[in-house]
Amino acid sequence: MKLDSRSQLMEYFGAQQKNIHWSWCAVNEEMKQVFLSVWTDTRSKRGGDEKVSYLIQEPHWGANESSGSFSPARNDHDEKISKIFNDGYTPYGYFVVAKDVNASPREIAETKTSFIFSLELKQLPDGTIIGYPLDRIEVK
Repeated sequence: MKLDSRSQLMEYFGAQQKNIHWSWCAVNEEMKQVFLSVWTDTRSKRGGDEKVSYLIQEPHWGANESSGSFSPARNDHDEKISKIFNDGYTPYGYFVVAKDVNASPREIAETKTSFIFSLELKQLPDGTIIGYPLDRIEVK
């Protein structure tokens, strides 16, 4: 099966995005699953960790420093991450490729739609959330 977009990928997994244009994530409430966008270029070993992880969220993402408020996308992301940490939802990731890795905010050049992967999330002391990729799940 060939999926052409993030929306099609989320539909395939029965997940709903709050907004198809700006959401960073989606949720399948029935299955208690959260699907998170993961930038391909954030792969690294962090803080002496032997396992490779990806950035899921940094404290400044979606923040308006002058007003202290967050974007709707960030608020939605926080809500979905809370479901993982507090309500037992299972986290999954799907890769997105940045048009320009140095841009702020970033724009998506491509969403990888042939697979997703299960994740183990961890919150670091500074509030950064990282994800360890576990099992790759092919779209069939």
